[in-house]
Order: sequence, then structure tokens, then C-alpha cells
Amino acid sequence: MSTSQTAPNDQHITPPSSFVGAPLTPPPTDEKAFTQAPRVIALFKDIQAGRHIKRHPWTELQLTQGEYDEIERQLGRDESLFGYVKDKIRYDYNGESHRLVVRMPTGVHEVFIAGVEDAIYTQLKLMRNGLDAAALFAHKVRPARSTEISFSVDDPPSKSKYEPDASFWHDDAQYPGVIIEVAYSQKRKRLGRLADDYLVDSDASVRVVVGLDIEYGKKGSRKATLSVWRTHLAHTADGDELRVVQEIADKAFRDDQGNPTDYPGLRLRLSDFACKALTHNEISSADREISLSTQQLCQFLAVAEEKIQGRKALIRDSLPGVKKRKRSETPPERMASDDETWYVEQEKRAAKRVAEDDPDYEDTWI
Repeated sequence: MSTSQTAPNDQHITPPSSFVGAPLTPPPTDEKAFTQAPRVIALFKDIQAGRHIKRHPWTELQLTQGEYDEIERQLGRDESLFGYVKDKIRYDYNGESHRLVVRMPTGVHEVFIAGVEDAIYTQLKLMRNGLDAAALFAHKVRPARSTEISFSVDDPPSKSKYEPDASFWHDDAQYPGVIIEVAYSQKRKRLGRLADDYLVDSDASVRVVVGLDIEYGKKGSRKATLSVWRTHLAHTADGDELRVVQEIADKAFRDDQGNPTDYPGLRLRLSDFACKALTHNEISSADREISLSTQQLCQFLAVAEEKIQGRKALIRDSLPGVKKRKRSETPPERMASDDETWYVEQEKRAAKRVAEDDPDYEDTWI
């Protein structure tokens, strides 16, 4: 990949100085040069060190064949960074397009999706009352937020991974039945393709993808919209085809002034929460609806905006006239007394030999 081929949001990444000049030792001629791998590792290190101040919530990088594996190899050589990335950084990789996306959702997105997730789960828990098939099914469905989803595609062979904003999994299902993504300016143009990947690559085991766009339209507008994608089996002359249909396309649940619209809101079925193999016989005659009104969606969004953007005064405790004291800093690892004595003795011996200018002295104890 030439250096002129950069990702759409490449300008958000500032590689560290170690990558400015050419490496001291050129790589072997048979080793492919990857231009984006060091940029991705640099971005991860910047996030770990708290230097990624702008916090772009959706950063895309276009990789070349094999470059994702190189990134994984480099992470594997840095135990500290590897642990941080796996635990703290959310990122997607599409094995077909070789596109890597680093997700850094803002506080508004996180608080909003938490409200949506909680409202859906509350209704699922209410459905657990009873002994019918629907109740037994609902007992096995639970939220999994950004749990990693992995897909393997045979033609062409590739592997992809995603960490959605929210998801609901049945205990016996390989994939979540419902996935929810919160969209914003950079992510909006990719949301339809993301829905295709979830629905098609899972062989329709993912039943529905919900998109909630909370940064919609012109500057100053408070409009927010809802989109829903499902699969459709089309019968063609060449055989059956699994296709994705956008069932709801950018329907506003909040208008420009921030008020709820008269749209019905989000409607899901209990059978949406797992693949057909788990729902066809179990709840086909006892399917139930889960719904979130536009008023609820607007309330969750307003709470998130007020909380994170400081639109209302927040309450906290204060302790006037009280001195605050934290415990003294303790070294991460304290040496045992015997070890510490040994090191002190070695330091004395080393200092003495250096002072005597002993030509046979070698500093081998460290």
C-alpha cells in the first residue's frame, strides 16, 4: 500500500517521533512493508497515555492484506498495551474490505445507549413471569453491551470482528438477535453497510439491527432519527438470495426543537432476540412486543445531554474547612529485606571497583 492511500480520518492520528525517520535496520526484502500498522499501534499508545484528546468517536483506517495480522503480532509483543487494548479500546475489523475502525464513543452516546438498553431489558424481565414458552425464552435473553462478535466468511476467506454499542444475546445462540448502534456524523454513512455485515455474515442469525442517529441534520438542530434493518429471503431465477431490507429509514423520533414526534417509536418482537432455530418452535404462537416510544427515546437522550454537556447544574457534596489527606504512595512492588540487602551490597561493591578503576570489572549483577 503506497503512502498516498490513507484512511478517511487518518488526519486524527499523530504518529510518535519513533516513526518519523526511517528504521535503523531496513526490514528484510521478503517482508511486506505496512504503512498503517505503526499508525494504529501509535494511536493505541496515545489513547493509553491519554494523549488522544480530541476523542474522535469513529476513526477509520484502510489496511492492506495481512496488515491486521501484523497489528495483532505487534500487540502481542507488548503485554501492557495488549491488555489495555483488549480491555479498554473498542475496534472493528472487516476482513473483506480490510477496514479497521477505532470506536471512542462520547459520554452522551454511552449514557443514551444505557437508557435504551435498560428499558428493553426491563420489558424482557417482565415477560419472564409465568411458565409459558415466552417466559422460558425471555429468561435466557440478556444484554451484552459491546461483547465482541466474530464472523468467518468463506468466499473470499476472511475473518471480521465487531464491538457494537449494544446487543442482546440468547444463552444458547452463537450471535445476538438484536444489535443497536448509535450513529453520529462520521458513522452515519457506514451504518447501512454495518447492518449488512451483521445480518448477512451471521446467516440471518442476527435478526434486527437498530440505528439511532442522535447527531442528525444541520448544526443547531436537535433532530434524532431511528432506522431498522432486517433480512429478506428473495426467490430469484438463480436461487434464493439473502438480502437486507431497511424496514425503517431515518424516521425522526425527536424534531429540530428537541420535542418527541408522533412516530410510534421502536417496535421489536420477542422472537427478534434469537435466531429462528431457537424461536420457530418455542414462541411462534406466543410472540410478544417490546416497544420504546418517542417520548422515552427523547427522555433518554435529554438525560444524556444534560448530564454530559452540562445543560443543568449537577449536585455534589462539598467539605468546607476540612483538610483532605490521601494515603502515602506505596511502590508497586516492595523488595523482600534479604533481596534489598543483597542489592545494596552489590551497589557498594560496584562503586568501589569503579573508583579503583578495575580493568577486569564487569557490571553483571543487574
